[in-house]
Amino acid sequence: MNGSAVEPTGPGGAVAAQGVRRRRRAVAGLALLAALTGCSGGGSGNGGPAPDPAPTSTRLKAEDLRPLLLEASDLGKGIWPLNLDPDKGSGESPVTGGGPKDCEALEPYGHDGPIDELIGKKGRVTRGFSRDGELLSQQLYSRMPASMSDRMNKAFAALTACPEYSELLVLGDQGTAELLVKTRAIEVKGVEGQTYGYERTVMDKELRSPSRTMTIAVTRGWTTVMLTGSPDFVKEALEPALRKATQ
Repeated sequence: MNGSAVEPTGPGGAVAAQGVRRRRRAVAGLALLAALTGCSGGGSGNGGPAPDPAPTSTRLKAEDLRPLLLEASDLGKGIWPLNLDPDKGSGESPVTGGGPKDCEALEPYGHDGPIDELIGKKGRVTRGFSRDGELLSQQLYSRMPASMSDRMNKAFAALTACPEYSELLVLGDQGTAELLVKTRAIEVKGVEGQTYGYERTVMDKELRSPSRTMTIAVTRGWTTVMLTGSPDFVKEALEPALRKATQ
């Protein structure tokens, strides 16, 4: 770490320091997922029937997309709604600055990453879930297919441009965390539609605790489903997410 936070010393200092490290790791992990997906909140939603006409054949407004998001009940037992912005309403974010240090393709986007800037947030709807420590976020977009294809190609090219790089996160009064990031493009097999996939492995240089997240996006007509989170969770959620949003 290049942190500015002071580690406790004296009686009980080791225990306190361990708590600080756990807090940093939790905040950093949550912040990384939130920054990657651009999510601003979770919730189980109220559900509802799919809008008419079919969602893949025309552009839909956010209020029409929202019933097409997954709910916890669509994913089985032990699933909980997740607020991907833990400080929503406080006016503060767990990550206050930083970004890639040696990846030219990603540096212009800072710690938020390229998704929001290159794909955009207008008309997007999001939802988050957790399961036994695993995280999942879902985004739905309704865009003109040619425009979405161009945006997605640019975003995923940026995300996978650097196979390995360092990233600095400024965590407010928690100090800083320097991370080693590895990325690779992944092929999404057996799925109808235009597909995009990438995997990101992050290791805290001090704590040596690697974690992996996977992002898969599928475009069918005007509708794009994007899932980001723990790899197994993403894989399991992909089929029900596509079924609900595009069929």
